[in-house]
Amino acid sequence: MPELKLAVTGFVSSASGSMAGANGLLLQAMLARGCRVDFFSKSSFVDPRPLLGDHPLFRFHETVNPIADGLRRKVEKLPLLGPLACRLDSATYHRALLKSVSAAHSREPFDRFLWLGDYARGRVPGLPNIAFAQGPPGTDARAVLRHFKQIKNVSGTAAAWKWLCLARMRLSPAGLPPFPFSDHVIVGSRQSKTSLVSLFGFEEAKVSALPYPVDLEAFHPGTRQRTPGELRCLWLGRIVPRKRLDLFLSAAELAVSRGWDIRLTIAGDVRMVCGYERLIEDFPYPERLVWRKHVPRDGVPELIRAHDVLIQPSEEEDFGSSVAEAQACGIPVIVGSTNGNRDYLSSRDIVLGAESAEALCDAIGEVFMRREGPEAVTISRLAAEKYFEIGDVADQMMGILESRRA
Repeated sequence: MPELKLAVTGFVSSASGSMAGANGLLLQAMLARGCRVDFFSKSSFVDPRPLLGDHPLFRFHETVNPIADGLRRKVEKLPLLGPLACRLDSATYHRALLKSVSAAHSREPFDRFLWLGDYARGRVPGLPNIAFAQGPPGTDARAVLRHFKQIKNVSGTAAAWKWLCLARMRLSPAGLPPFPFSDHVIVGSRQSKTSLVSLFGFEEAKVSALPYPVDLEAFHPGTRQRTPGELRCLWLGRIVPRKRLDLFLSAAELAVSRGWDIRLTIAGDVRMVCGYERLIEDFPYPERLVWRKHVPRDGVPELIRAHDVLIQPSEEEDFGSSVAEAQACGIPVIVGSTNGNRDYLSSRDIVLGAESAEALCDAIGEVFMRREGPEAVTISRLAAEKYFEIGDVADQMMGILESRRA
C-alpha cells in the first residue's frame, strides 16, 4: 500500500475514551504504517502533540482565529450573545482551517482530508473529504423529544422547554451539519450507517461502518473473582436522556424486588440536563448503589474488571467504547436494541428485545442465573480481539481512505 499523505483535523485525546481516545490510537497506528499526518488545529482546542509529536511523519499546524476566539471567551456564558459568539468563533475557525490546509496542499499535495469526530465543514479544491463522524447527528436531540415528560419531571418545566426548543433547533436544517462537503462518511456501526441512509438520504455506497479500536493491552481480563450469589452491575458513561439511566435503575429496582443480590456502580456525571441526579438519589436501595462521578482514564480497566456485567441500554448508540472495553476485559454486556455495538458482540452478550424495565430486568436475571466457568471470559476477549485490535482497525481505515475518492 503506497504512503498516504493526510491532512487531519478533529478530536484527539490520550486522556479520554470514546471517539477522541480511539482517534489517538488510530493515528498512532497509521503513522506506524507509513502514513504522513499533518494535523491542523487550534492548540487551545485540540493539541495531539503530546501523543504524536515526536513521530517523524507527524506535523502540527497551529490554526487560529484570535479575534473571534477572544470574543467568545469573554461572552460565552452570557445568554443570547454567548451562543452567537460561539457560532462566529466556529465559522471563522473553520475558515482559517480551510485556508491553512489549502496553503499546505498547494505546497505539498495531500491525498485526503480526514475529519475526525465531525462532518466536513468546507472544501479544499481537489482534496477529497473523509469524515469519521460520531454517528448520525441529532441523537441526543431526538432523545429529548422522546423523553420530554421525564426531563420535565426531573429538571422542571422551564428547563424542559428550553431543551425542547434547543432539540428542535438541532434537528432543523440550520442545526444539521453541511453534509455535501463530506465525500465519504465513516461511522462506528451498521446501525448508524442505516440511520444516515434512511433519515438523511445518504447514498449507501458513500457510508462505511468501522468500529473504534481498543487498547487491548490496557483492557484485559486480569484476575477477577466473582462473589457467589452476587451480581455486580456497572453503568459507565455520560448521564444524558439518551443513555437511559432511568431504565437501568428501574430494572435494578425490579431485580432486587425479585430477591436477586445485585450491586450497582454508576460511573459518570450528569451532562446536558440538570436534575438526573434525582434518579440516583431516589433509588429505594441506596445501600446497593455507588455513584462515582469521575473515574480517571487509567482507572477504567480496573473498574470494569471489578464487575460482573456492563449494562448500556442507550438508544441510537453509534458505538459504545465502554461496551467494547468491557468485552476486552472479559465481562458480558447488555445493550439496547438500537445500540450499534450489537454488530460486535459475543455469544454471551445480550441485546434487549424491548426498551422496558422488565426486559432489562430479565436480561440481568439471565446473567445472574448463569453458571459460567473461567472459559466464558475467553469468549468475550476473543470477540474484542477479532473486532477492536488497533492494527486491524487502522488497516481497515487506510483501505477506506485509499479507495474513496471525490
